[in-house]
Formats: sequence, structure tokens, C-alpha cells
Amino acid sequence: MYTIKDQFFSGCFVKGIDKNFKFSLGNSSEKKFNLSISNNGTKIGEWIVANDYTNIEIPAKNSTANLKFVLKEPITPETSLYLFQVKTTEYKLYYKAMIVSLILSLLILILNYGKVRQKSFLLFVSFFLICYSLFYISFANSSVPFIGDEPHYMILSESLIEDFDLEINNQSQTDKPSLLFRDFRDHGISKNGIEYSIHYPFLALFISPAFANQQGIIKPVPVLTAKVLITIAFSAFFALILMIVLSEIRSKFESLIIVSAIFGMPYIAYSSQIFPEVLISILLFVSFYSLYENKFGRFKTYIPIVLIIFPFLHIKFLGVSVILILYWVYIFRNEKTKLIFGTTVYALGLIVFIFYNQFIFGSISPYQSRDFLVSDLVGRYTGYLFDTDRGLFALNPLLLFSFIEIARLFRKNIIRSIFPLTLIFAGHLPNLFHTIFWLGSCPVGRYWIAVYPIIAYYSFLGIKLTFDYIRERRSNEWEKYGWNFLIGLLTCLSLLQTWTFINMPDNYYTHFDHRFIMCEFLFSKTGIDLKFLYYSFFVNGTEIRLILWYLLLLVFIIIGFRIEKFYRSNRDIRLIK
Repeated sequence: MYTIKDQFFSGCFVKGIDKNFKFSLGNSSEKKFNLSISNNGTKIGEWIVANDYTNIEIPAKNSTANLKFVLKEPITPETSLYLFQVKTTEYKLYYKAMIVSLILSLLILILNYGKVRQKSFLLFVSFFLICYSLFYISFANSSVPFIGDEPHYMILSESLIEDFDLEINNQSQTDKPSLLFRDFRDHGISKNGIEYSIHYPFLALFISPAFANQQGIIKPVPVLTAKVLITIAFSAFFALILMIVLSEIRSKFESLIIVSAIFGMPYIAYSSQIFPEVLISILLFVSFYSLYENKFGRFKTYIPIVLIIFPFLHIKFLGVSVILILYWVYIFRNEKTKLIFGTTVYALGLIVFIFYNQFIFGSISPYQSRDFLVSDLVGRYTGYLFDTDRGLFALNPLLLFSFIEIARLFRKNIIRSIFPLTLIFAGHLPNLFHTIFWLGSCPVGRYWIAVYPIIAYYSFLGIKLTFDYIRERRSNEWEKYGWNFLIGLLTCLSLLQTWTFINMPDNYYTHFDHRFIMCEFLFSKTGIDLKFLYYSFFVNGTEIRLILWYLLLLVFIIIGFRIEKFYRSNRDIRLIK
């Protein structure tokens, strides 16, 4: 679906093996419009767009067409026009295949879980197929637009695969039929008559297969293909996370809580989004987990090569890569050959990155002093944490359990706790200083995405530790009821945010005008008003509610300290015996 906001609009459309292009124009006003359509400069015909829906079929030999639409009457503010393209045959077949894949994968996993669990590869494949099918079905039916930086990464990707260069002069031509409704203003930099993208190239390189076979008879849809590539990476990562956490869960109730935390907001909103934070979140967590938990032995050796990718996704992740390489050096300090190899490779990667910045931007960084905002940092960061529509812990209160594990670890081994905490801060704090507070038009919580898996992993450890503590301490019934109530409440609030996003995804974009989205959605469906619980950065008078959230955060920190004290006492008793 495309919202028509101009009297003149155009785009490249794909019909695949179908005979005709099929469109439907929705008109919610009583006003009639006269519409003419041209295909590559040749007028096809005229239609009257009346109230309700007007169906249009356009025969064409090629699988793609660069169509231009002209309304004789101007669009007025009270007018709402929408353009729908009927799904292609290939799309429908692929969608049905995903439904079949989801059903079969679930059946195989449920009926043969014992056998599948014994073979890690089969378990990974099962989880991957389930995750990919779910994510694809979700975003395929979503009204979330192609927006923000996504088109700009697409245009750079198009240049890489078609011209094998970084110059986007010809890709910037609006009549080039490759992307839908392209608008690429203000995201390029001109140097000696050549236009370069201000965005870094690795994400564009990753999605470049989306532009393969554009000269063929049947052309893939670049936007859809790019989102599928992101979804494949996202699904593989989720399958890996599930294998890590589910092996340590003792009950079905625990699995429900933990999976809700890992699959919660805002991370779930990025399952198909073309943003660098998505790939960074995967690379960062796998590198962290490999080093911190001593996993993936072979991969651990080659982490310096992976870290070179970080700044080429975005310069703000250079700091995270430096922290990781320093920890890697510490781990391999006694292995001279690997140490020399790794540090040399990483140093050469940094040199290449510096030369890239000098070549494209004429400096070591594309940012200047005017690109940083340092006013009201405390208020902005509070919004990052607790704003009802965009704050991390308001969107997913289950993540507060991460403070139990972090506090426990801090008390048990302060040195070991510094590494993950440093990664979390270095991974999201650079966004705080961005002049555009919410990072432009993108889903909520983009500033947390890079470090979300680490926080979710610590939430998993915190939840697991809490359940173990309840069992081992042999808590009385009232204490168990209290824990279950708190866990259940936070789980419900987290699931409500996810449920609201699935039903109203377009409202979770940062340019929306709504406030208290989840609360309003819940109130409209059930009559239950939860606004009294939440703080909004945009609504005056709600600041007092921050006391509740900060107290809740403090409660989890205290719980973490108490749990570590309990286990330390048990360890001391065992040592005495």
C-alpha cells in the first residue's frame, strides 16, 4: 500500500510472470479524480477514481514497468488516496510456502523434539525455519513503510552491484526503474562532481544480491529481496539464541517468560528492517558470547576480521570494536602467533577505514560539531529508558531482569562485569548525542538495537537465576506468589507492547503523532486504562511516574545483590564443610 500525497507520482512496479499489472486505488473522500497512467513515457489510458475502490489492469510484456500517474485534480489535505498493487503469483506462492514451512517445522519439532534436540544442526534448522516463516509472514502483511535510511542503503547497494563503485550519480536519477517511489535527497555528498552516499557500504554490500538479474526477463523486487535477506540473517541469529537459552531452561513457564523477553519489543520490530544496527546486533553478540563465555572456538580466533566490519556498518560502532579487540588481546595474550595475526589484521582494517573516510568525506569522520547535541542529556536519556512508546524498559519490562544478573555479577566479580557493561554503553550512548533525537523515521528503539541481544541475554540469566533462587531458597508460599505476580505482570506488559505493534506497526514509527500507543490500544479493546503506569517524554505532568520505574529498577538491583549474598553464603558453608 502507498499513500498518495501528490498530484504527480511514479514508481517501478513488478508483476513477474503475471499477464497484467493489477492495481486498486482507494478514495475515502466523495471527490472524484481523473487519473492518467503512462508506461515508460507512453500513455496507457485514463480512469475515474470515485469513492471507495477503483480497479485498474495494465497489460505489459515486461515483468517490470516504470509507471507515472497524473491526477488532473490537486490533492487536498482532507483527501486520502491509497494505491494498492495486487500480489504477484510468485509472491502468493512464496507466502503459501512459508505457511507450509511453519506448520511442518512446528510439527516436526513438537512430535520429535527429543530426537531433534540430540542433533544440534537439526535443532538449529528447525528453529531457523520457524523463525524465518514467522518473521516473513509478519512483515509481508505489515503496513510498515519503506522509510528512513532504508532507500539510501538500497541505492548504494544498487551502485555496488551494477556499477561496481561507490558513485551514486546515475542511481540518483528519479527515472531509473529499480526502486519504488525513490526519494534520495540530502543523503549524498558531492566531491569533484561525483556524488557519494553518506552511509557506509557494508550493509549495502550485504543486501546487494537484491539487485541481481535486473536485466533478466523476470526481475526480483529489490525492496522485498533486501528485506528477505535481512530476515534470513535475523532468523538465523534468533535460532542460535534459542539454542543457547532453551538448553538451560527447566520448565515450560520459564521458557514462556524467557522467549517473551528475547522476542520482545523493540527488537522484533527490526526483523526485516534495512538498518545497520540489525547486522551489528548479530555480530556484536556472537563476538561477545564467544569471548565472554569461551564458545565457538574457531570463530573466536578470527574475531579481529569480523571487527573490521563494525565501522564499515557505521562509524559509531568503531568504539565497540575497539573494546572487543582489547578484550580479544587479553584472551589471546599468551598465544603469540594468533596475537600478532589478529592485531595486524585489525590495524590494517582501521587504516583502510581511515582512508575510506578521507576519500569520501575529506576527514576521518563524516560528523562535525554541528552534528552533536549536548542539551538536556538527562531528560533525553530518561526518554530512552522509560518513555512509554519508545523507551527500552517501557517497551519490554522483562529486560529489567538483566539488572539482577548484572548486579549479582558486579558483586561477585567487578572486573568481569566491566566488559559487558562497557559494550552496552558504547553500543547505544553515541545515539544520545545525535541532533535528531529519535534517529529519523524508523521503528521505535533503534538506538538500543545494537546491544539488545546482550541485554536480552542478561535478562535470560536474571530470570533463570531468579527461578533457581526461589527453588533453592525454598521460599514460603507468599514469597513465591509475590515473585510469580511480579514476573507475570512484567510479562503481560511486555506482551501487550508486542501485541500492539503487530496490530498497529505503523504507529510505532518515530514520526507518529500518537501518545501512549499501547495504553490507548488496550483501552479501545478492553476498557482497561494503564496510562497511570507510564511516563511520556512528550506529555507534561507525567514525570512523577518516573519514580515508579526508577524504584522498580532499584528493586531488581537489590534482588541481584541479595541473590549473590545467598549463593555466597552457601559457597562459604560448603567450603567450611
